[in-house]
Amino acid sequence: MKHFTSRILMISPDKFRNNELTISDNSFQSRVSENISISDRAISEFERLKESISNRGVNVHAISDDSEFDTPDAVFPNNWISFHHSNRAVLYPMSALNRRFERKSSALKKLSDQGIKIDIIKDYSHFENDDKYLEGTGSIVLDRYNKLAYCSLSRRSDYDLLNIFCSEMNYKPIVFNSVYQSKPIYHTNVMMSICNNFSIICLDSIEDKKQKNNIITNLKNSNLEIIDIEIDQMCSFMGNCIQLVDTNSNPLLVMSSRAYNAIKNSQLKIIEKHTDIIHSDITTIEDNGGGSARCMIAEIF
Repeated sequence: MKHFTSRILMISPDKFRNNELTISDNSFQSRVSENISISDRAISEFERLKESISNRGVNVHAISDDSEFDTPDAVFPNNWISFHHSNRAVLYPMSALNRRFERKSSALKKLSDQGIKIDIIKDYSHFENDDKYLEGTGSIVLDRYNKLAYCSLSRRSDYDLLNIFCSEMNYKPIVFNSVYQSKPIYHTNVMMSICNNFSIICLDSIEDKKQKNNIITNLKNSNLEIIDIEIDQMCSFMGNCIQLVDTNSNPLLVMSSRAYNAIKNSQLKIIEKHTDIIHSDITTIEDNGGGSARCMIAEIF
């Protein structure tokens, strides 16, 4: 289980709101009327999810978003940074202008203060100058054991950058196109997740049969049981879950309560063969942010 972690970074949604700069290409982000309670509700949801995870034996490094910048999506740290073994990390180029400020947060300093000194080994943020983006483990779903990098291409997930990442980080790229409401799905981790002995994926969102068959072949060759979810289950963020382990290496799958309630009994039986499930209600964050539990967690290795 060394390819899954018991240490995670979570950042509190202190400035959370419906980000006007991300809604154009995020079909999962609702145009919810702004009101003063959105941030308060988001913080309450964040705290409940954090406690649910921590209470199951995962080390949660929770950090407040106390920067001076406008960072409405800071609760989704996995888009600007990914962590790799021995506290190494990679920084990523972000499409939305106000999301780029998230890299300027004090998160890494605060991790250092908590005894986790991070070594930035790659910084791709300069590609923003060329209008090329690759938004971390939102854009790339990593199979860390088999060294495969699944990526659904979109404005936020650039083909050339993916190949640079794979070449420099020793991953094999698995590239495809997925679509919802006639638009590219903005992040790969909305429609698929790699877990300990299975993968959750919405194959119906992939129209190209050759691409679909290539994904199926790679998942099967990786000895992962495929849980094929429907479009409406994807819209309930069932694909946006994350496999963790507790400090005793017991597997734990984290998802939202909306995602959990979308699971069919036959699918639940497969999942529960391999892992326990942690879920919590994060509806405000999902509706206004267009992301769910996986987006809120950056694994630390």
